[in-house]
Amino acid sequence: MSLEKGFFSPYRVFNLWLCRLAIMASEKLLILQPHNWALRRDHGMLLYYSRDYGEAVQELSICMAFAPVEEAEVLEPFVEKLHLLRLESSWKSLEHTDRMAVP
Repeated sequence: MSLEKGFFSPYRVFNLWLCRLAIMASEKLLILQPHNWALRRDHGMLLYYSRDYGEAVQELSICMAFAPVEEAEVLEPFVEKLHLLRLESSWKSLEHTDRMAVP
């Protein structure tokens, strides 16, 4: 596998760095406007893109509480699928842990 296409390629690392910067900026904006559902939605999507599914589910669920009904209806199926992704990723992490031997 070449460096450009590998997991730690410069392009991927740069994108993750930019995503982290954007998440930090959106956290600051949410401190100023905690009830702004559009900011919370964008923050949740940034968390989703950075594969932080647990935090993304939490933020998008809060967003649905503040969003207009039409927007909440659009977000609901996505958040449900995100719940499933979160469960799937937690199951995969459990599969990779060492299993204790039963005496």
